[in-house]
Amino acid sequence: MKKHRESIVYRAGNYVVRLLRSELPADRLFHNVHHTINVVQGVVDIGRAEQVTPLEMEILMLAAWFHDTGHIETYARHEQVSEQLAAEWLEEQAYPPAQIREVLRCIRATTMPQQPADKMEQIICDADLYHLSFPTYDHFQELLREEWKLLLGIEMTDEEWRASNDAFLRQHHYWTAYGRTHLEARKDEVK
Repeated sequence: MKKHRESIVYRAGNYVVRLLRSELPADRLFHNVHHTINVVQGVVDIGRAEQVTPLEMEILMLAAWFHDTGHIETYARHEQVSEQLAAEWLEEQAYPPAQIREVLRCIRATTMPQQPADKMEQIICDADLYHLSFPTYDHFQELLREEWKLLLGIEMTDEEWRASNDAFLRQHHYWTAYGRTHLEARKDEVK
């Protein structure tokens, strides 16, 4: 029986949350269900502001749900595994191949350093770094700092970490009009 397309995003969310809760290594303190939900919410907020079509929103939300699922297997180049997991699941759902390619393209766009080629990629890239504009940014960064220590062996003093974050925030810019007008201003308040 073919599944109804209307609920594909809902089904994807359920699948990804269960997958991450059951298979994500405990050392993913930042790249976890909470980050994924933040990215999905970012896609919704930015996508609405950028007036994407319903199909574009569906593709973006699917990409947001799956963008970090590759962390269940690897840290480095996790986007490639995320694409594979998304493709397999979407094929099982009989999702159209052309739209699967679009989802995978959006997942690939989140690879750092980000270099989005069009509006769809810009939206997901801005959503992936949505947390930079949160009042709780410092808390997210501490989770990332501990994750890097556990997984990559990167240890920094408080001063080194602060300098690294300040440099990242100075170099970073949002890609979408919404990101530049709303998120950038909130990010500047956080700094």
